[in-house]
Amino acid sequence: MSVWDALQGSASAAALQRSLARGAHAWLLLGPAGTGKSVAATCIAAALNCPAEPGVGCGRCPVCRRILRDRHPDVHRIVPEGPLIPVDTVRDQVIAAASRSPFEGRSKVFIIEEAERMNPSAQNALLKTLEEPHADTVFVLVSSREDDLLETIRSRCRVLRLEPVSESDVVHLLEREGASPERARLAARVAAGDLPRARTLAFDEAVAQRRRLWLELPRRLTAPAGAAEAAAEIAAHAAEVVKQREQEQKEEVAELAEAMGEGRGTAAARNALAKRHRRELKRLEEEVIGEALATVASLFRDALALRRGGPDAAVNLDARELLQEVASAPVSDAHLVLAVERLVAARASLARNANVGLALESALIEVASLTTPPPAA
Repeated sequence: MSVWDALQGSASAAALQRSLARGAHAWLLLGPAGTGKSVAATCIAAALNCPAEPGVGCGRCPVCRRILRDRHPDVHRIVPEGPLIPVDTVRDQVIAAASRSPFEGRSKVFIIEEAERMNPSAQNALLKTLEEPHADTVFVLVSSREDDLLETIRSRCRVLRLEPVSESDVVHLLEREGASPERARLAARVAAGDLPRARTLAFDEAVAQRRRLWLELPRRLTAPAGAAEAAAEIAAHAAEVVKQREQEQKEEVAELAEAMGEGRGTAAARNALAKRHRRELKRLEEEVIGEALATVASLFRDALALRRGGPDAAVNLDARELLQEVASAPVSDAHLVLAVERLVAARASLARNANVGLALESALIEVASLTTPPPAA
């Protein structure tokens, strides 16, 4: 067992694991969505700090377990706030923290998610720290858009490109881990090469239950009132997930207080944790709502594929009856395409909307108007 088990089957992740032995003060993990970049970044942090298997990450010791749960004071995860990562975020959460010694681990690790969303000022502010790194500090930049990063940033990182795992390999791994063949195939198809996401779909019953709810949404998008009710239900489920995570965060705060005591720098660490928790809850709400929007969009895409005689291309293998309903409904291809585009755009805009619930309701009402069959003559 090791922290890398979550990426088993990924040849590029295996190459990354081997590369750790050569060391680097900065990594740039590139690849499309769903290639496990964020998981790989966490694995790097665990491998660098694991006392049992240094450079590997045993996955069993308290240090590894805390890092895998995002509960270690020396592992800092920076995520976009809205559409950008502004320069103030880099200065406050990265540069200032990088100047301090680790609290308890061997290395401080800064994971910058969607690093391409740092604006030019933020990238230039980070550059000096990358040029003059502390020996106990490692940066891991995660990005799907290499060209949006400054060449000077890229040149100071060891670059690794991650590729999606093939569907057949994902199915094989999930079956080996205990998933039924049907559930493994569905999870692999929906996850599109994202092994960690496939595992969640195959083994997390709460996610499976949410998916069953999302699959019923097209049947409810028959009128503005039904769309508004569906939006309210999605928002309520997102709020419940956020509430559960808030409870876990309270446990994390208690765990951090026990580990750190009241010594040097603890106030700064507590403040940083509080800010991270607020950002995490916002992103979690967006993820659950985005999950619903993406599921409905994929159902409409599948229906279009069925109309073109391509049932083998369907993603939603567990919704064949519904897909036949949508495909046979007297709604034009053009309207289905517009509905998919509206759902995709709504999902992409969640991070920019102050009122996520209102944005969700607006999108579903518009989709309902596009996909409701016209009244019989």
